[in-house]
Amino acid sequence: MAAMPLASSGRFGGSRPSEQQTCPHCRSSDIYRQRARGIIERHVVRAFHFFPFRCATCYKRFYLHSDETRVL
Repeated sequence: MAAMPLASSGRFGGSRPSEQQTCPHCRSSDIYRQRARGIIERHVVRAFHFFPFRCATCYKRFYLHSDETRVL
């Protein structure tokens, strides 16, 4: 499935998550935003301001809260 890039002027303020954000599995900083899958991710998970991400190193999928992904 194709990755969904972050918009440069969007909610997260850049094309990539903050450099301090890392994969919780392998601690790589090479992570990218994924498209929501299914009705649960599209509505319920998003209602709590969590968004799916994937690590480009270990390919694990995980969620980050919108406050954690902002570039400060």
